[in-house]
Amino acid sequence: MNVEEHGHEIVVGIDASAAARAALRWAAAQARLTGAPLRVVHAWQMTAAQVESATPAFWETSVADARARATRWVHDALGADAVALHWVLDVAEGPAGSVLVQRSRTASAVVVGTGEHSGLRRVLSGSVSHYVLLHALPPVVAVRPDPVPDDPRLVGAASDAARHPRTP
Repeated sequence: MNVEEHGHEIVVGIDASAAARAALRWAAAQARLTGAPLRVVHAWQMTAAQVESATPAFWETSVADARARATRWVHDALGADAVALHWVLDVAEGPAGSVLVQRSRTASAVVVGTGEHSGLRRVLSGSVSHYVLLHALPPVVAVRPDPVPDDPRLVGAASDAARHPRTP
């Protein structure tokens, strides 16, 4: 499908992170609300050594494996909504940030997970969400990961915040 044919869809980038799961769920809810189709983008990269020695069979197997893993992940993340929602999986080899920017050029919005890397870890690994925020044409929605409900550090904090909201 040509990029210009994407139309008013919502594009969401995924990997196997909690932030990507939250971003996918947010994008799916927005797609249901607006009736927009959902394009789920999974970008992956081969190492330089793999690219150098890749045969056509290796390349096809790698793409098929990436697609299968991403499909399972989307179904797990969305549950029953995966069947009820109009979505397409777009698997591409390349840097995640630039793939998302390219795939979202004509989208109504691009959704990314954020908040998992900070400080030195962000400097060393880069930030896909930061790249997309700087380069994407449509509005960008950055979604933080859902808190883990059974994390004892969060249970008390969530109930305290509900009882004592902060005021400016």
